[in-house]
Amino acid sequence: MNSLIYKALGVLEMGATPEPVENVVVRVEATGICGTDLKTVYKGHRFFTPPCVLGHEFYGQISKAPEGYAFPVGSWVVVAPYFECGRCSWCLNGHGDLCNDKAYVSSGSFTEHVGIPDGYEKGIFALGHKVNAADYDVYALTEPLACVINGIQRLEAKPGYSKVLVVGGGPMGALFALYYGQMGIDVSIVEPSEVRSSILSGWGIDVVKQADVKPGDYDSVVIAVNKASLVSDYLPLVRKGGCLLVFSGLPKGESLIIDAGAVHYSEISIKGCSGFGLEHFGKAFETIKADEARYRKLITHKLNLKDGQKAFELLKDAGAFKILLGSRF
Repeated sequence: MNSLIYKALGVLEMGATPEPVENVVVRVEATGICGTDLKTVYKGHRFFTPPCVLGHEFYGQISKAPEGYAFPVGSWVVVAPYFECGRCSWCLNGHGDLCNDKAYVSSGSFTEHVGIPDGYEKGIFALGHKVNAADYDVYALTEPLACVINGIQRLEAKPGYSKVLVVGGGPMGALFALYYGQMGIDVSIVEPSEVRSSILSGWGIDVVKQADVKPGDYDSVVIAVNKASLVSDYLPLVRKGGCLLVFSGLPKGESLIIDAGAVHYSEISIKGCSGFGLEHFGKAFETIKADEARYRKLITHKLNLKDGQKAFELLKDAGAFKILLGSRF
């Protein structure tokens, strides 16, 4: 089958890969490009060695399944790329995102078909019937929104009290703002790009400048840019008793310089999160289903798999929010 293959740093090429051998197969309609994919292609990643197929934010149709399977052939579905075991100490204590024994789909989703392991039914969510196949596109955002919801649960922002500041108006930062707006919680974004700022403002999101943020304005701050120095910049600005969330990934071994007084005397918490648990994925699915139009506007481009290199260059230059790749676009 045709796949977009990560060949070397900065290089993506179309090539042939084997068809899945699993008993259940999903024909990928479209898959989103995430920040981890972007980082891997241009900077490398310890978990992804080229040549390999990247991608994990996908939806499509069941194209192969045994008789009596919970999702018959032809069903439109969105699939969690992994989920926790449910048995280990982390899972039993509500931290499925930290599980070391996760189940995974067979490959990356920058391809035509993805195999689904036996016993994976709880990681599959039926999308129901739509007249136009293009209207399923928003469900490619389920996985990134699941990661956002993981972080949001740690912040515990309260309607009527909390004011949230998201530092970074890229796709993930925008998802934070869209979600908080849906929940009726005041939220603002710091985004230096004039192009992105204009688009975010057009969506009704309050965009502010870093220089205008005063100490105590916000009790919840999300660092959605992978720059460690931003933690030092924004921690002193968090309201007493508030929380700063380190959401974007930082290089292993990089240190944070923090104001100890802010942590001790102002009782400000610093938290981090990575990935999602199946609970978060399910909640993201239901959240999008409740207001598809709110999230669909984040999708700014749809390109064929063969245009993958172009898509990655667009994202690298901040020329798009969410790009979907598909073999039928």
